Amino acid sequence: MYQFISQIRKYIWLESIVYIIFGLFFLFEPEATINVFIAVLSSFFALFGIINLISWFVQRHKGDELDYSLPVGIFQLILAILILIFAKPILAALPLVIGIVLILVGLIQVIDAIGHREFVNVSPLPFIMYGLVLSVLVFHPFGTVLFVLQLFGAMLVVTAIVEIVGAWKWRA
Repeated sequence: MYQFISQIRKYIWLESIVYIIFGLFFLFEPEATINVFIAVLSSFFALFGIINLISWFVQRHKGDELDYSLPVGIFQLILAILILIFAKPILAALPLVIGIVLILVGLIQVIDAIGHREFVNVSPLPFIMYGLVLSVLVFHPFGTVLFVLQLFGAMLVVTAIVEIVGAWKWRA
């Protein structure tokens, strides 16, 4: 049992280190991290597409019954190419979508804050300010996407630290 718990603790440490590394990349280099992520994802599909094609040719050469390796391999290669070509345009449209959502959420917050005046001791001003801040973020949507990625990186780092502390306390 002790060996099992020790093994889990090792994996928690390894997972935490990976979280910290990726979190710091997202936190300090969000644009480069996106480019690396696109390249790794595309390479992943291309590699498995090639493996499936080789598997199909080996099966055919041996005279074995052919499976779905050929169409899956071709699909994975096409998907790898599509990811390389269209990932950046899709990511470029993402700020526009986020901007529209932020405007709508901001306006809803302002309208709700003004409409919920029935509570005497609750000021609507913080809710109005929150709604206005969300609406203003639309003027720099790409910066907002980078901020969200940086926030994600910070959350990864905090999660890793919490897991390390938990594993350290679990040790005792």
